[in-house]
Amino acid sequence: MQILGTGYNIPWLPQPNEISLILDETLPPRHLITSALALAFHEGNFLMTKLHQRGWDIPGGHIEPGETPEETMRREVMEEAAVELGAVQLLGYQRIRLLGEVPVDYRYPHPESYQIFYIGHVATILPFVPTPEAVDRAFFPMAEARQQRWVQENHLMFDAAVCAIKEIE
Repeated sequence: MQILGTGYNIPWLPQPNEISLILDETLPPRHLITSALALAFHEGNFLMTKLHQRGWDIPGGHIEPGETPEETMRREVMEEAAVELGAVQLLGYQRIRLLGEVPVDYRYPHPESYQIFYIGHVATILPFVPTPEAVDRAFFPMAEARQQRWVQENHLMFDAAVCAIKEIE
């Protein structure tokens, strides 16, 4: 386990909070994992999906009952980007800690939960059809990917993925 960095009082979470970005090939406790996301690559380019709510982002989403984190990630990549991945590997996770009381109507584990990040290569590209959630997908060359908000805000995880993807066939 390697902690890449820790941030405090992230605006999109209940306050006060702490988020740590961690490289680890071991899943955290399953009952604390809320979502799974993919850092996917194709011929040296980085896959991103353009979401109605957040703009360009990496594909991923919430775990449905009965799904494993990997199944969730694969389903979300298909739903948001119309792409199938080949072999994937766990890269790490974002550990979210809420440092206050349980907020009213908070639907996630408290005080700690996790968002899982997988890396992998694109195996199949299907025709993209916009959905109510995703309006586009793109394969960004590395220099252009680094200009995207998600990559800029998560550059340490992105850099780790770029290094690790070379090991996955």
